[in-house]
Amino acid sequence: MSLFLDLHINNGDVVLDAGLTPTYLTDRAVIAQDIVHAILDTGLAHLLVSDRGTGVTADTQIKIKLLVEDDVRIMPGTVRVEQVSSGQWWVYADTINFGAVSSQITSGGVL
Repeated sequence: MSLFLDLHINNGDVVLDAGLTPTYLTDRAVIAQDIVHAILDTGLAHLLVSDRGTGVTADTQIKIKLLVEDDVRIMPGTVRVEQVSSGQWWVYADTINFGAVSSQITSGGVL
């Protein structure tokens, strides 16, 4: 039995299986998806990827960390935002009950 259950959303659309039935995510995947949607809804993903100035980038990283840590399912102090290449970032965090989650932020948004 799962604690969390949510529709699987990809690129703003509900993901359907072969029978055209909506698919669902559970527990850790739900938390990761919620983090993705929170970052997209605030516009922080676009700010982080599009900014070339280090001052704004550092500020945006802090805003993302605080946003993710605001989720009660995330263990405080575990959120990291790291740049892996130009225009590509990752957000890492540990959940309280389900282990690590991560999401990629690219110029196309959050994956």
